[in-house]
Amino acid sequence: MFTVGRLFVLFLLLLPLVGFGPSAAAAGKFAIAADGDQLDAKIAKLAGIAPFFHIYDANGNLLEVLANPHLELETGTGPACATTLADRGVGVLVARRIPGPKMDDVLRARDVRLVRRMGVVRDVVDELKE
Repeated sequence: MFTVGRLFVLFLLLLPLVGFGPSAAAAGKFAIAADGDQLDAKIAKLAGIAPFFHIYDANGNLLEVLANPHLELETGTGPACATTLADRGVGVLVARRIPGPKMDDVLRARDVRLVRRMGVVRDVVDELKE
């Protein structure tokens, strides 16, 4: 059974797939900022410093688990992550929060929709598959 919260997340994740999304090229992929590389990993507190990004297609099939290549940066990790994800064709980023306005600016400029979510990676993937 769907709760209102689950329906809302599912709606936001599927919105690009029905032609209403901001970018047809990015519509089919979504990324989940995570603390680990497994399905039971928690969704990261801050997307810009998430250790991993799980990247899925529109059907919930795992495409790759990307180790955050920008963790060594002293500043600018958020915008760098946003650019990397957009360059990989991600249209939706699932995270608890983003670190600041600079990452938000890049996400908006690159037409990547942010969905704020708590929980574990598996929950988001299961919702997409339902």
